[in-house]
Amino acid sequence: MTTNQEPEADLARVHYLPTRRAEGSPVEADTEVIEGEIVTDAEYRARQRQLAIERYRGYRNDIVTVGRGTRTMVRWTVQKGRECADSPIGKFARRHVTYFAKGVEAERQRKKAEHGQADARAARARALDQGDLELAARLNEQIQQARHTRVDTLTKWVELHWSAGKKAALALVIALGVALVAGVINGFGHWLGPWNASDVLHTLGAIVTTTGTIVGWSVAHWWAFLLAGLGVWGSRRWKDGQKLGEQVLPAHLRQTGKRVAYVELTENALVAALANIGVARLSAAIKEGWPNRDTDHAWVRPPMMAEGGKAYTAKLRLPMGAGVKDVARAKDLLAHNLGCRPQELFVDPDEDDPTVLDLYRLEPGVLREPVDPYPLLTEGTTDFFSGFPVGMSPRGTVVETTVWERNFVFAGIMGSGKSTMIKALLAGAALDPLVDIDVFVFAENYDFDPLAPVLSTFLKGDTEANVQACQDHIKKLHADLAVRGQLLAKHGITEVNREVAAKEPGLRPRIVVIEECQAFFRQDDPQERRELVNLLVRFYSAARKYGIVLVFATPNPSDQSLPRDLMAVTSNKACGAIGDKARNNIVLGEKAHENGISALGLKAKTKDRLNDCGTLMTSGFMDTPGVVRSFYLTPEDLAGIAARGAELRGGATTPAAPAPEVRDLVEDLATVMVGDDPVNAGDLVGALRGLAPGYKPYRELTKPKLVAALTELGIKPPSTGNLYPVDPVTVRQLHAGRVAQLEQGDPTA
Repeated sequence: MTTNQEPEADLARVHYLPTRRAEGSPVEADTEVIEGEIVTDAEYRARQRQLAIERYRGYRNDIVTVGRGTRTMVRWTVQKGRECADSPIGKFARRHVTYFAKGVEAERQRKKAEHGQADARAARARALDQGDLELAARLNEQIQQARHTRVDTLTKWVELHWSAGKKAALALVIALGVALVAGVINGFGHWLGPWNASDVLHTLGAIVTTTGTIVGWSVAHWWAFLLAGLGVWGSRRWKDGQKLGEQVLPAHLRQTGKRVAYVELTENALVAALANIGVARLSAAIKEGWPNRDTDHAWVRPPMMAEGGKAYTAKLRLPMGAGVKDVARAKDLLAHNLGCRPQELFVDPDEDDPTVLDLYRLEPGVLREPVDPYPLLTEGTTDFFSGFPVGMSPRGTVVETTVWERNFVFAGIMGSGKSTMIKALLAGAALDPLVDIDVFVFAENYDFDPLAPVLSTFLKGDTEANVQACQDHIKKLHADLAVRGQLLAKHGITEVNREVAAKEPGLRPRIVVIEECQAFFRQDDPQERRELVNLLVRFYSAARKYGIVLVFATPNPSDQSLPRDLMAVTSNKACGAIGDKARNNIVLGEKAHENGISALGLKAKTKDRLNDCGTLMTSGFMDTPGVVRSFYLTPEDLAGIAARGAELRGGATTPAAPAPEVRDLVEDLATVMVGDDPVNAGDLVGALRGLAPGYKPYRELTKPKLVAALTELGIKPPSTGNLYPVDPVTVRQLHAGRVAQLEQGDPTA
């Protein structure tokens, strides 16, 4: 205890220190007299603070120990979890859980598309963008009909279940009647004794009791029925996921452990790969022993290395019920099973026997090896009517595409190599002295500058003036088709040929390239866009017969940059690396990706790797759609080819932009004003637009602008009722005076 050191002061408070005694011992035994220490209140508080500090230090040490132990436990758990997940059993579980999740998502997307009529709505939106109101109305009616169908289906579903309930009640009544009859018969069964009505009730009660027991058990075990239903539903979703193939799985979950990255193409490897592509009839036949039974005669040509040592080839007669098209639809999965990319595998029917699968598999990396040099790099000429070399097929043959009566569309993201193939096409055109070449590039680049010496028209830059110049050029060529038709009639032929084109300059073949064509079709006014698309489709379809070939290229294929009607009449299509299935199908055709004609597996070049740059999936370039590897021409190569082409043409050309269309307002007014009565300025605006619908100044003309222009010409219409009537006699006099001045050689006219 503590006391005050001054004897005459009040006694201080007594602080009792804690004591401990042995359990069960008397208090006296624990009482031990110890020597005391007199401390002040300040010293006591200091000691208490020190004790508290030491106590909290102990707590902190305990917390640190627990934290470290928890962290160690978490790390150990995570490590063991990863080891478990990476184990065969863990991977197996994760694979099938992923299949299930993908199946659920696929079913959700399917129902969402069906319920929301996504395809019909998208088609309606495209129809509205293109101004096809009739098609949009039909699609809208189809969407409304689908809604009514869903309502009718729901109504019929309710009626069906109500009818089933009534039938179940009727069946229950019939069952009770049958039970009653059975009880009566059982009562009369005692032939030697009296009839006992209790037998009837006993039989009826037994049947009712049994039925109640069954119903009661079913109600008590409802969870069993729920689990069974969930099991059936889960099994279906798992199967839906498996149908999507292993490409939906992350790379580390795919069954790569069953085979090495490189698969040597043997008979067993090919049969095993075919057995696992999801073609049911083919899988069943393989289980039954095909193709190695004596009666099959399936191996037309066993797998062997093709000439050159860069590919395997095999021919196999497929069993009944499994066609080559079925295998082609599963090409991606077959390529996976054979350890190659889809672009490295070719599945075609044999030319002589359509039941025979002609399989050709490139060795890994062959498609990314340097392509052979351009065959006409240093010498040789071309013929527009025979075709130009543009690249090589994966089988190593030169692809020489037909140009006569064709038109072209190239697409692909930046770095896919679409311009590489266009330059190879123009290199062939440069080496035919009869061909005129026009190039419009709505961007600033150096792709086509080396070919300038052989270009008739060359325009670069994404400006409104350049776009208008290109449109004017197309309109001029469209109008020139009539002249070409007259020249064909003059020579008594139905189509242009080389002999007549050499003698008749007006029938020379012409190739028009529009690079970055999304700028060409970019119109703010929907009406102007429809007019442009309609004009171009008419010209596009007719020009081929007269020797004019159009080439469009864009990195962003869509209905806006490549109108649907335009693509419908395009003969040659090429698509490099592309981002999604929809854009692939816009270029290569509807459901092209689903039918194996896909560029989705191609990769554009990057800063460090060339990848598949210059490799394009094509349609129309060869007998069947397939990959073409473009010839690569450096700027120096193109310059050398252009020099040879200029020499063939008798000297280099100086390409220039086409001159813009210029019309004489006075002459046009004199043309549209019939009679001597004044015509209101607003009516004249409409008449001028009708006279030259493609002339942009007239499209932008308004009544105030026309009045101002006439005032500058010396004709000031009066503002009668704000109509501004124009006197036709005055206009004709002004026009006649200007004509007279021109005849006298006055340049100011």
